[in-house]
Amino acid sequence: MLYNEHVVSDEEAASVLPAIKEFINQRLPNVACFMTTLRKDGRPAIRQVGSFITGWTVETATQPWHVKNKHIRRNPLVTYLWVELHEAEHRMVRNVMLQGECQIIESAEAVKDFDERRRQALGRNVGASDHERWLLRTHPTYLRAEGFTGPRRPVILTAFD
Repeated sequence: MLYNEHVVSDEEAASVLPAIKEFINQRLPNVACFMTTLRKDGRPAIRQVGSFITGWTVETATQPWHVKNKHIRRNPLVTYLWVELHEAEHRMVRNVMLQGECQIIESAEAVKDFDERRRQALGRNVGASDHERWLLRTHPTYLRAEGFTGPRRPVILTAFD
């Protein structure tokens, strides 16, 4: 038997979007963020990453030698997953999956700007390093959030204005 989910109404989705944005802006120890890229043979590669969100655009700093950069150059479709790290209501942890097109920005100036925006938003210098870093900027095309409107009632978003 197939599971029949009931996506929430546009009005109900709009009412929880601020909570979803707040959730994906959280960090450890409350929320973990994972990024999935696709290998040459199509298999997913998943790794834990840090993320910074402006609007709905997701940014992640990376070092040039990471294999995820090779994956993104070959196929820019990526998926982020934020997962709550404690037991939640209805025995379901809140989680948000966001898919989008990722671009690699190899500019030291863009990374410096990213570090400064993140420092101002978080009040501390998180993750900055002296190593060469690139910026991964993902523009979303699809978002699915669970646990914000009760069990088996996901929020689906495909327009990001």
